[in-house]
Amino acid sequence: MNADDRRWSQDYHQSAGGYELAFSGVIFSLIGLWIDRKLGTIPWFTVGLAALGFFGAVANIYYRYTRDIDRDEAQARARQADR
Repeated sequence: MNADDRRWSQDYHQSAGGYELAFSGVIFSLIGLWIDRKLGTIPWFTVGLAALGFFGAVANIYYRYTRDIDRDEAQARARQADR
């Protein structure tokens, strides 16, 4: 993989996090709204599932970020050890 491909891949993953953050809450809230309409419990499932979707996306972005940082640090240590 050349440097341009690697940079494109990194940019894609960074922008995907923003979409994931926005759309997961929306999708989960729509599912919650559907459940609320079926059960007559508006807004409990809508609010609960929207929060679950949002915080789940935040957790996913956080863990992906820390994994990438750990990988980059390990690569930097390996490069320094090779010198």
